[in-house]
Amino acid sequence: MALYEPPTDTRPNGASNGASPNGSAPEPQRPPKPGGISMRPAMVVLGIATLLVTLFVVVGVTSSPSAPPPSHVATSSAVPGSSLRAEPAAGLLSPILVAGEPPTNVRDAVFVPTGSTRISHQDNSGGSGEFDAQVEFRSDASQAALLDFFGSDMKLVGWQVFDRGPAAHDPNAFEVLGKIAGTDGYYWEMGATVAPTTFGAGATTHGQTDFTIRLFQIQDEQ
Repeated sequence: MALYEPPTDTRPNGASNGASPNGSAPEPQRPPKPGGISMRPAMVVLGIATLLVTLFVVVGVTSSPSAPPPSHVATSSAVPGSSLRAEPAAGLLSPILVAGEPPTNVRDAVFVPTGSTRISHQDNSGGSGEFDAQVEFRSDASQAALLDFFGSDMKLVGWQVFDRGPAAHDPNAFEVLGKIAGTDGYYWEMGATVAPTTFGAGATTHGQTDFTIRLFQIQDEQ
């Protein structure tokens, strides 16, 4: 009986058992790439989050509301640009205050020169349902001094002054007109009309000057 002989290797170039054709050891295989989670996506997410936070901070700073206009904090306060001092007029306006009108922020933005005396008041609404009233005062200051006072003080406490000049219905008087947004949702206008200084009986050596504070509500933006 013939002995068993293993089959002849038919691989090309006589290579067998993983050996190279020249009989040397086989070339080692390239090691596999390390596994695990890559940090690159996490860094991208962190960068985006940082950018968004920065944008929110910038938008918050640039869109922050402006600081409220300066207002008087004392009973008698100096007014830049005027030789007169200011005092709150809310108490002097009491005869024309009706059912919460004008709103608190409007009445608190009305000031008159210290020492002014209330001499009369008047309702101009005529039953229209829109607030329109005025109070007349008297001061020992001159017409020019009063005009400088209201021109400076109204801006200081938040009024948007849009006109200053001769009064519309009194050729001898001058007026300062301003507008402010009320907390009631309406705009309000204030007119300070200053009459000529007089030197009649009872007046000081500097004379006396009457002036009128008129407040009215604007139903529609004008």
